[in-house]
Amino acid sequence: MNTPLSRPNTQIPSQPARDTTPRRLIVTASVVIFAVRDWSLWALVREGPWGPPMRVVLGNESITDAVDRTVTAVLMWPQQSRILQLKSGWQEQQISVWGSADQGAAVTLIHSILLQANRDELRPNLHQHPVPSLRVHWVPVIAIESNQYTLDPDVHSVIQSAIYTLRSQVQRDPEIVLGYLADMGHNQPLDAGTEFEMQDTNAINSKEALSLNAPKEPARGDGILTLAEAALLYRAFFPPDEQIDLSNLRRRFLLTNKLEPLDEEQPVRGRELDWRRVSKAYRYHPAGFPSTKERQDETQN
Repeated sequence: MNTPLSRPNTQIPSQPARDTTPRRLIVTASVVIFAVRDWSLWALVREGPWGPPMRVVLGNESITDAVDRTVTAVLMWPQQSRILQLKSGWQEQQISVWGSADQGAAVTLIHSILLQANRDELRPNLHQHPVPSLRVHWVPVIAIESNQYTLDPDVHSVIQSAIYTLRSQVQRDPEIVLGYLADMGHNQPLDAGTEFEMQDTNAINSKEALSLNAPKEPARGDGILTLAEAALLYRAFFPPDEQIDLSNLRRRFLLTNKLEPLDEEQPVRGRELDWRRVSKAYRYHPAGFPSTKERQDETQN
């Protein structure tokens, strides 16, 4: 018969209340907003190296609510401004909540948003916004990827994740480009504030958002486009050295069955001088364009 071993009569040390109380998880939404400006891809980032606008998700709102409120806070025309919204992963960050004593580790949920054509105007005087995370301006993606515009290492990966997600989606679904062009319009002037001038390695000289005399919201496009400009816009989403099979790309555009060939030509939009020519025009149909056989069957019926 085994005799149980006696245990020393030692007390378990008590733990401070701060060690036994579960820490409240801080959840934030990082909203990486992209726009095509002057036929190149730009991203909306905060002043300094702090990355995209970010919002703490409150207890009485969903992640979607937080994203929507961020978009509304920075854009002049937030309603129906998005052609694409994607979830781009998550990341743990160290944050300090403005106007609160809360700070520490937070989980940020990354969202990529691509704006419709001509919907990139910002609300006026954002550089004076009382919330620092909403003091934003446009920066070319190529400047971020080439490290011309310096970002904090913790947020650089957030931007890169959002860029990768956006590019992957455009690559899988080139119809996104067609929808963008169809809404662009033909007489929209090039944005006067797309100059990107480096003052030093950490700052840019950019225009202020808008004066209080806000312009009228641009009208929607007529849905007419060319395959040449669709290829130009597609290239804007990718690095300059990206190899793109243009013949296959045009074939993929046509295989969407969303393009109605028109008996006319129109000037090709774009900023490259060698593309200043005319090309066959198509009309984009979001719901799909019926085939010749389907149109014949409808006529007979």
